[in-house]
Amino acid sequence: MKSFPPRRLKGVAVIGALAASAMLLVGCTGGTTAAPTSTSGAKSAPAPDIKIAAVSAPNSLDPAQLVDGQQMYVWSSIYDTLLARDSKTGKLIPNAAESWKYNKDGTELTLKLHKGMTFSNGDPVTAKSVAATMLRDKNTPGIVQPRYSLVSDVKAVDDLTVKVSFTSYDAQFLDLLPQGAGAIADAATLNDRTIATNPVGSGPYTLDVANSVPGTSYVLKKRKDYWNSAAYPFPTVTVRVLQDPTAAFNALQAGEINVGTVQQQVIPQLDKSKFTINNIPAQAVAYLDILDRGGKKIPALGNLKVRQAINYAIDRPGVLKGIYSGVGVVTEQVFNPAGAVYDKSLNNTYKYDPKLGKKLVEEAGFAGTTLKIPSTFLTTSIEPTLSQAFSDIGLKLQWVAVPPQQAQSALQSGEYGLTFQITGFNSDAADAFTHYSVNGDRNPQHFTDAKLDGFFKTINSTVDPAAAVPAYKELNKYAVEQAWEAPIVFVGGTYATADGIKVVNYGGAPPTVRTFSFGG
Repeated sequence: MKSFPPRRLKGVAVIGALAASAMLLVGCTGGTTAAPTSTSGAKSAPAPDIKIAAVSAPNSLDPAQLVDGQQMYVWSSIYDTLLARDSKTGKLIPNAAESWKYNKDGTELTLKLHKGMTFSNGDPVTAKSVAATMLRDKNTPGIVQPRYSLVSDVKAVDDLTVKVSFTSYDAQFLDLLPQGAGAIADAATLNDRTIATNPVGSGPYTLDVANSVPGTSYVLKKRKDYWNSAAYPFPTVTVRVLQDPTAAFNALQAGEINVGTVQQQVIPQLDKSKFTINNIPAQAVAYLDILDRGGKKIPALGNLKVRQAINYAIDRPGVLKGIYSGVGVVTEQVFNPAGAVYDKSLNNTYKYDPKLGKKLVEEAGFAGTTLKIPSTFLTTSIEPTLSQAFSDIGLKLQWVAVPPQQAQSALQSGEYGLTFQITGFNSDAADAFTHYSVNGDRNPQHFTDAKLDGFFKTINSTVDPAAAVPAYKELNKYAVEQAWEAPIVFVGGTYATADGIKVVNYGGAPPTVRTFSFGG
């Protein structure tokens, strides 16, 4: 695995899709080529319709089943979320909730709603609807339910005040409210049969059902009565689902879309007078996730030496250059490099050494073990490289084709011991919970141990986020040492925009229409 011969570079053709599937942007610190703007002093032109390329369609518009990431381009246009993230700084800011406050021990969160908000059917947005949506999320099996694992109750105190009660302080809950866990729906329509396909929301847009094709394209029309209209300058939002980067690039050049990710090698083909190029150095983490961390079904993966061997087997600089064309940064940890928990020194833990990896596997007594792993559109380009890496240390990978609609259920099935993922960044607290908590999405077999329990006990009893940072750092160090995952690279990406649309320079905000601006 020291080199990447041409036959392995066939995956470069899907780099754009991989980068886009990362689903999140972080600070646009790379170079930018700006399209010319008018300086004539004339009245500013109105914002154009925005047409965005995305690699995945919403699996559902039911608030209990909302998937974060690029699917948010659609559903966050229909639903308001309780909080948002500032597009320039990534900090939490008010949205449907104008303020929030915890009690002393963090077991009660009080949210005050903005006055005068309405749903698209004219119903007022009230605390009753917020509480009903949150309780439904808590009690409905699905994507959002795990975010409510520590919520004991949600009540409407008055028309504009919501009180969320917890069994214990949940350090990551507040950071989830700009995402699916914070979406609010009209209590009167929560049981409508159309909630998964044409819901009533209080967001800035409504779904134009007649001109939308589920799974292919979504057209959203701006509401004239929306309470925060200035934050959404675009009259119409169209989201085109284009998993093939070549198709997305052709659509960009043809003017069918005016926002999309592009591959580095095709940028010279774009007219610089029409397009703005935004380089994003790290927008997500690509990694192997060990699902059976306790070795219950697959004993090899419960062995520390085997997990460490897997980390030694991966030539991270080679993967970055050969698979991702150098767009990104190598890493041995999953936390956002712009966050407080990231520790650069941990990236020296597993220097590429397949000989040492093979020795560790042999010492553990698992040489020749075959491990099943899901094969999806995300894994196509990297499968030969990972198969060779595992072979180099005396293990085998068996890739099993899994349709996109079954990708998440496959992780929960217990059939697979590991998986390859590209996961966008959230807050440090939410990422810690997602990857390492007993109820985390990326820990579907609910593994834990005494040390992990201790770290989360400290985190969940420290209401001041800054005071909890040392515990997060210790958790990160322990996770790297235990090799429960094999982080490979922070995936970068490049966005091209036209018609005067800009990608806002921000620090970790979710991918919504507010990611983009016009004028100014």
